Amino acid sequence: MYQKDFLLNEAERLARLIAKLLGLKSQAGHEEEAEQLYTHALVDEFGLTREELLSSTPESFKQWLEYKNFNAAKLNALAQMINHDQEPLTADTETLTQLQKVLVIYDMLEQQHHQQSFDNLSKRNFIQQYIQKHHG
Repeated sequence: MYQKDFLLNEAERLARLIAKLLGLKSQAGHEEEAEQLYTHALVDEFGLTREELLSSTPESFKQWLEYKNFNAAKLNALAQMINHDQEPLTADTETLTQLQKVLVIYDMLEQQHHQQSFDNLSKRNFIQQYIQKHHG
């Protein structure tokens, strides 16, 4: 019972964080504040710096995620944060690197946590098409 409450509270807290990030990002003049919140959230919530995210390979990122053993809600939140950080998408190396990490997370959600959603499947298809078109 306590673990279920903990997981629900964590999922709600992460959902509020993502909503705040999206709200700041959509408001003109708040891009820097959104970027700072994103950077701090990566460190505070996931123990991951932006530099580590950008410099890791998809394979080493997957190993790191397996080591951290995040629950499905936390993995999903991380994927959403990384994905939204890249919007609007640009055809550069940073975007490619981060979108590859999102695909790694989606793979883990499906294979290890047996969790799929229409939203994630749609995002996965979009990311794969984007990578093929701009980096293929």
